[in-house]
Amino acid sequence: MKFVLSFFLILSANISKAAELLEMNTSVRALGMGNAYTAVVADKDSLFYNPAGLAKVEGINWSIANMYAGVNGEDVYDSYQGFADADAGTTAFATQVKSLFGKNIWIGGGAKTAFTVPYLGVAAYDSLTGSAYLSNPAYPNMNVNFINDYGAALGFAFDLAPNLLSVGVVGKRITRIGSAFPIGVSTLANLSSSELQDQINNRGTGYAVDYGMNLTLPLPVKPTFSFVWKNMGYTSFTQDFGARAPPMIRDEMIAGFGLTIDLPGVDIRPAMDFKYANRSDEALGKKLHFGIEFDLPIISIRGGFNQGYYTMGAGVDLGFIKLDAATYGVELGEYPGQHEDRRYILQGSLELGLNPNFGFLKGGDSRKLKQRR
Repeated sequence: MKFVLSFFLILSANISKAAELLEMNTSVRALGMGNAYTAVVADKDSLFYNPAGLAKVEGINWSIANMYAGVNGEDVYDSYQGFADADAGTTAFATQVKSLFGKNIWIGGGAKTAFTVPYLGVAAYDSLTGSAYLSNPAYPNMNVNFINDYGAALGFAFDLAPNLLSVGVVGKRITRIGSAFPIGVSTLANLSSSELQDQINNRGTGYAVDYGMNLTLPLPVKPTFSFVWKNMGYTSFTQDFGARAPPMIRDEMIAGFGLTIDLPGVDIRPAMDFKYANRSDEALGKKLHFGIEFDLPIISIRGGFNQGYYTMGAGVDLGFIKLDAATYGVELGEYPGQHEDRRYILQGSLELGLNPNFGFLKGGDSRKLKQRR
């Protein structure tokens, strides 16, 4: 188990390299459609994207087990094997670290269970993301970030104007483990897995509040305008264990737009998000997200653009079992087109849903309610 933990600890978002805009508790469905999701979300993921979406939930829905995992290519497997073999000695471990020059190694994963009814939702979750990037062979420097969040979320929504304007609030208790830091040449020369663990083995607890609003116009295609303020103010963490408190979470404002085009046998959902609207230090292209979903009774096809890079995804609804997959690109530099990191992610879930008449919903998804009538 030691080499497994060591491998995880050198994985996550490359903070000091300029870097990736870190997002936790993402949806694989959303990632397939460019992560443009705030105006169209209408299920358990409203707790993490837009609490006003809870007003769109229909029936009683229980996501019993929802698990996902992702990597950014075969370098992850090769590095895993190398660190597994090198874990026995400090010299071998340091040598394996140096083999990562020019590579960004990323891995992510998580699980959650959630229960939703109209206007109300609750979830317990665990989300992990990690990467490392080793640069400048002449003067080596490794940028490391490891973040593991777990906790609970409770949200509710209500209509200010029925079928027109809804608002929602989510409160979250988060336990965060991890840190973000550079490792210089002197440390790399004698680095061991235990020393690396000591540097990022920080744990703390924080509380966050998200606010969301949806304005849906009473037209055939149901245009929805959304506004979300995540981590209102900001979210800081106590220092419960380790040398320092884990990294804080900055607040984020998002403006979104989406349509629902209802055709026989298929729903089409184009969407757009403008993320980090309150961050003037980020390039415009990293804030833009576009996507579309073609939702059929059994399968869904998705596509879009995330920070200037294409995304693709697909979902299969097999009743109580749902499978989703996506590939997407994120920008690790200062502006789109500078340094893409291509990622691949798979999600499986076991879900149960009952409609208002206590008939089963397909896959526990209220989006399928219309198709069964």
